[in-house]
Amino acid sequence: MKTSILLDHEPVADGGFLVRALLSIEGEEVEDDRRTPLNLSLVLDRSGSMHGEKLAAARDAAVNLVKRLSLSDVVSVVAYDDEVEVVAAPDTGRAQSDLTQKIQAIGSRGMTNLSGGWLRGRDLVAQGAKEGAVNRVILLTDGHANVGITEPGKLVGLTQTAAGTGISTTTVGFGADFDEDLLKAMADAGQGATYYIEEADQAVGIFEEELEGLLSLVAQNVRVTINPGADADFVQVVHQYPNHTEGEALTLEVGDLYGREPRRIIKEFLLGPEAGIGTDADVATLSVVANVLTADGGVELHNISLPITLSPEEGGKAEPEVQREALLVEVARARQQALDARDAGDWERGHQILTQASAKAQAMGFDDLVVQEEMADLAMSAESFEDRSLSLRDIKYMKQRMYSADRSKRREIELYRRGE
Repeated sequence: MKTSILLDHEPVADGGFLVRALLSIEGEEVEDDRRTPLNLSLVLDRSGSMHGEKLAAARDAAVNLVKRLSLSDVVSVVAYDDEVEVVAAPDTGRAQSDLTQKIQAIGSRGMTNLSGGWLRGRDLVAQGAKEGAVNRVILLTDGHANVGITEPGKLVGLTQTAAGTGISTTTVGFGADFDEDLLKAMADAGQGATYYIEEADQAVGIFEEELEGLLSLVAQNVRVTINPGADADFVQVVHQYPNHTEGEALTLEVGDLYGREPRRIIKEFLLGPEAGIGTDADVATLSVVANVLTADGGVELHNISLPITLSPEEGGKAEPEVQREALLVEVARARQQALDARDAGDWERGHQILTQASAKAQAMGFDDLVVQEEMADLAMSAESFEDRSLSLRDIKYMKQRMYSADRSKRREIELYRRGE
């Protein structure tokens, strides 16, 4: 696991400086013979609301994932409506030659006992859970819990408790009317990922993304603690991760780290007018703690301390990579602000927010493909606000892009390009 910090700073009105610190956490390249063992439970919602295209997409995605597993990986399958059925008990591929046929035979019926299905999947994962493996429940649903535990806070609490025992949760939402807030909260608390299947043909690509990530796992339970220094006031974390405070320290629950997906976190601090005169200013100390997988298949606890000091330059200093990352998160926030304006009935304000965000991105002059694609997408969203044609699918799409940007998941954004 490698860490690095980039800093930039700019003057503020009182003569001090706003300091931005971009922390990057990267995994070492995974060797071919260090393939992470998987212990998964696929939990499929087969309730009546999943009938038709949604359930077909979920079945196809599950089959696609199963086909890409190693023969030594352990997988189980649960299907649920108001009843919960174990379609396949936990076992390796060598003992599950008919698993894909069993998945394809799952049909829709009944109500939605989401908690019952998830709990059964968790129990099956727990049977074979081991250190150094990915022990994960993958929940595929349209998210309408109406039987069993239905209170969102309690459902989120279930995944949080399981994460504390080493069992994580990924959620996959189907259709235009699933509860994205619930599934995002469950995945956040469960230290997994959340995805939105907008179109049936996206399902296979999204499961490939999830599987590639699982196979390149290099560290688990990554936490970043921010302790403000003597010369700085902590302002905010620009990216959004689950967090908690203890005194002046803020701890971010970053989750798992994969070899092909670095995590980035921008933090902002204020320095007073006198800070850094004659000596470096004490801005903050960051602590990065993680359970890192070793070459022999074991796990080591790593604790990295990163002091941040700065001698401010007159007029400030711009760091392009910090500004680019901050811009991408700001663009994501613009989508949420536009949706909030729309919810208040102010479509014109939503259109204005998106248009201004696109203009700012263009004015900053970044010419890479990611920023250019963001500007194009903002323009298309702005058109939907201007003619008030925003659909439920559009809203889900915008929220998924916000989530991916907030978690610095650049590769996931490639899966959510409008019209693809």
